[in-house]
Amino acid sequence: METALAAMRDLALFLVNERDKNDWALVDVHDIEAFLATLPKGRKRRPTVLRQFFRFARAQKLVLIDPTRQLIAKETNGFRGQTITLNQQRELFRRWTPYERVHPHEALVGMPALLHGASSLEARMV
Repeated sequence: METALAAMRDLALFLVNERDKNDWALVDVHDIEAFLATLPKGRKRRPTVLRQFFRFARAQKLVLIDPTRQLIAKETNGFRGQTITLNQQRELFRRWTPYERVHPHEALVGMPALLHGASSLEARMV
């Protein structure tokens, strides 16, 4: 897990090396967007840290404008995992209908997972 200090260090290095900016006051929303694009998996965590820092920097009059204020979270929360084919779904549905000899617990957990897209972790928590 990345710490806030590491995120700020990474931003500072990115600004100096990639954007040729040596002052926090020169940072704009485009720099922040470019930085967030360098590590897509940190897209949800990093803006929080950056907002906290720039809010502090603005309060201390280190910057005039908070570049994270205009920042928009572009990432959607949709499912990105692997799914099974329609034929595999039909096969599982037929397996879990009462006509087959399947343990009832398998159908009890499998059917909601199939219909609602529950993950194995979510199914175990039931």
